[in-house]
Amino acid sequence: MKPLSLTCSLVIVSFFSLSFAFSQQSYMDCSAWLRNDTLVVQNSKISYSMLWNGGDFIPYSIVDRNGDKRVVFQANEPGFEATGAPFNTNKTFHIAAVEQNIHSPAHLRVEVENEHDAGVNVLRVFKVFPETSAITMEIYLKYGDLGKGKDPNEQKLDGTESFFTQNTPGKEPYLQQFGLNYPHWDFTVVRFKDVTDANDNLVHEQQLLPYGAAQQLQGNLLLARDVIHGSEFFLLKEGPNGESQINYPGFDYSLSKTKIGIPFSGFPATSEGVEWVRGYPLTIGLAQGDQPVIWTLREYLKNSINYDPEQYEMVMMNTWGDRGQDGKISENFVLAELDRARELGISHFQLDDGWQQGLSKNSASSEGVLWDRWLPEDWKPNEVRFPNGLDKVIEKAGDYGIRLGLWFNPSMANDFAAWEDDAEIIISLHNSTGIQYFKIDGVQIPTKKAEENLHRFFDRVLEETNNKVFFNLDLTAGIRGGYFLTRYAGNLFLENRYTDWGNYYPYRTLRNVWMLARYFPPELLQVEFLNKWRNKDKFPMGDPFAPHNYDFEYVFATSMAGQPLAWFEATGLPEEAMQVGEVISNYRDIQAEFHAGYIFPIGEEPSGRSWTGFHSVNPGSKEGYILIFREENDREEAEIALPWLEVGNYEFIPILGEGPDFTTQVGTDRKVTFSLSRQNSYQLMKYKLVKP
Repeated sequence: MKPLSLTCSLVIVSFFSLSFAFSQQSYMDCSAWLRNDTLVVQNSKISYSMLWNGGDFIPYSIVDRNGDKRVVFQANEPGFEATGAPFNTNKTFHIAAVEQNIHSPAHLRVEVENEHDAGVNVLRVFKVFPETSAITMEIYLKYGDLGKGKDPNEQKLDGTESFFTQNTPGKEPYLQQFGLNYPHWDFTVVRFKDVTDANDNLVHEQQLLPYGAAQQLQGNLLLARDVIHGSEFFLLKEGPNGESQINYPGFDYSLSKTKIGIPFSGFPATSEGVEWVRGYPLTIGLAQGDQPVIWTLREYLKNSINYDPEQYEMVMMNTWGDRGQDGKISENFVLAELDRARELGISHFQLDDGWQQGLSKNSASSEGVLWDRWLPEDWKPNEVRFPNGLDKVIEKAGDYGIRLGLWFNPSMANDFAAWEDDAEIIISLHNSTGIQYFKIDGVQIPTKKAEENLHRFFDRVLEETNNKVFFNLDLTAGIRGGYFLTRYAGNLFLENRYTDWGNYYPYRTLRNVWMLARYFPPELLQVEFLNKWRNKDKFPMGDPFAPHNYDFEYVFATSMAGQPLAWFEATGLPEEAMQVGEVISNYRDIQAEFHAGYIFPIGEEPSGRSWTGFHSVNPGSKEGYILIFREENDREEAEIALPWLEVGNYEFIPILGEGPDFTTQVGTDRKVTFSLSRQNSYQLMKYKLVKP
């Protein structure tokens, strides 16, 4: 069996054997070569160099090709270290160009396969995307037993001075390691949380100045700053969050003053040793010029997926948010919902759990029992609820220009053993109905086999439909892929909140998106807004942040930075709610352009009392968007830093919400004063540089 990523469309432009003293290949602005004892992978922005070391390469440096920023590593140890499996020999080295495929845009690919003792084989695949200041490494292993590493409890503070002279740990196993040339580094490790039914604080940051023995920290993302020279780089483990990882050792990064270590995770402790097992990709990126490292991270996350606005941009409606479950789902109900959705300016309508013949255990009906295992006949339209199938629904949606979506729960029994059947169900539904959007729910990924089969399910559907099917990936419960593992397949359904349970607060949803937006593109998230008129009695009397205290337009605005999700039954809205239809339609006119930028949080953290918002920056452009919120506070004006702006004279033009247009001079402090006369109000505006 080939590694999973090798199923993509691969165009081999050149194969090189190691008998060549000099091997090189270029593709677009990307290139790679092996010359003497140095392997280099680069593009027009970044160059990553490794000492070849006979194939057991050692990280050497990452360099900003357009500036003076660089990081030179202490090149004294190979990047890969497995217990009881020392390096034996290099087997293959290939450079290839890869066309755009279901996983990613076109890029250059470098493959290095090594043989180690104890039956361990290592395939490392480096991927570099055009005009992107980052390099991704995928690691595949063939092995029998990875063995156990050094017990972290062996090294303890026992009062002996010899402890303080130990600058480096022993030969511990590392999937990847980087030696540090000097001790002056400032690290921030960012831990993300999903399972949002239980979690409402989704971003946790921990700062560390390393000292002495290695410390183990949890988090997919590591930000590193060279205190002496000012260079910054990031490491991103593109796997699930923390405990959802396969064979998780309890930490993601081991940090000392001499080394960064990334432990083994994503690999079962034992394997049959005959097939490649794919780990979680590791991406390294270097800050460019005066831009902070989070700009480089955003550049990579945007440039490494196939972001087609025609697929991604949406204001989707899903009726499950009113907690009716599937109790109302029927042909007549859906047709009436489509009428109201049209008035609201909705672009997509999704039939959640209950449209199908087989009813799930979340059904309002006592007949609902399915969850782990489904049969193909379960995924036909419910004969009672939809006596005409979905034909009338599809026809009306087409007349209104509304795209349809369906809920789908893959059969997770026996590690998604029925993945091929599930893929064929989706493909058949798409081919017979034209429906492109499928919400994927009920997922559990407890084993590597389950993870691989889930990837196969996504890949088969995307390949057979020529990437026309688009998945909405639910992050609300279970052991799932988090923010990074399956982001190529669609967008992320962020959270369920319900007025029925008194747990929907607009500022808290805004806060979750605001916190995530520092590190993750919010346009890849589905962000809910609810019917604010429902269940006033479920909130404490006098609660200033209860949803009914906000204008419905403001509630919608809190979702604008992401892909707005109308999480309600439109037929249950009061007539006054329909006034927001014009706002939604106007938002859709600029939605793609707004999301095309790099969207970062600005102002204060949302608290219900803050001035807060988002800045959409277009790289290399003199224009962008500002989405600003005045929460409940007494300040009619707020001075907010916009660090991405150049110095100059700017015009700010209102698009939606309240507030005047204005022109202002932006100085070296990059601060702009915004004014909103009313509490709990917002403004979406476009700005342009009119005079440098």
